[in-house]
Amino acid sequence: MGLVDDVIDLLTADLSLTLILAGLLLLVFGGYFFLRRLFVKSVQGYRDGKGGR
Repeated sequence: MGLVDDVIDLLTADLSLTLILAGLLLLVFGGYFFLRRLFVKSVQGYRDGKGGR
């Protein structure tokens, strides 16, 4: 568990690094959910326009 302890110590020691990593994670997951919603809505719109469902 030495590596995990080192990473936790690094993240808690430097607040700016923690904020940067949290922001990057927020952008990645936010982008994923945005693209997923966009894709699902476009497929639904295509099916509705085609007369399906």
